Amino acid sequence: MQKVFTFFIALALSWPAQVSFAVGYVGFTELNPGNCTPIDPQLAKKLPPSWHKYLAFTKICSLKKEKSSKAVVSIISIWTEDYLRTKRTKVWEDFPYSIIVDDRMNVLGTLPEIFPVEAPAEPAVYFGKWKSEVPTEIRVDVYDPTVVGDHYYSPLIWNEKQKRYYMMDKEPKSGSRPKRQQR
Repeated sequence: MQKVFTFFIALALSWPAQVSFAVGYVGFTELNPGNCTPIDPQLAKKLPPSWHKYLAFTKICSLKKEKSSKAVVSIISIWTEDYLRTKRTKVWEDFPYSIIVDDRMNVLGTLPEIFPVEAPAEPAVYFGKWKSEVPTEIRVDVYDPTVVGDHYYSPLIWNEKQKRYYMMDKEPKSGSRPKRQQR
């Protein structure tokens, strides 16, 4: 019994703080960095030149309605911590922001933060409100241990006509996302 209790205490203490963001986001899925995979070299060739320096640290994260679904939309991002650790430096570079792409690598939008880490902040990305195999809303909430504090952004909304994601307001909002937006 003691071992089981110790295990649950350790689990509770190690649970990431940003998990609380997901509470109440009915119909949304949190993007799990563990499900992202290194980008295929053929796909990587289609990325803008500013990404080429970081290709060994670039991953693609599929946004799927169900695990068995084919991804029509993905997020491509640089694993900045891996890059900096490999380079043995802590000097932050002007990394490209994470991009949203379709299955042909057309850029559909840009996240306001670098996923999964824009040191020291940790963005949490949620996607949902599906129309066919396309999430029509992507939310970015940020756990930030600095004086800036936790914040969130206006959702990225899919514009079917223009085939792009847009944010109404690109300025971060302090605190947690209001309940009224958690439909």
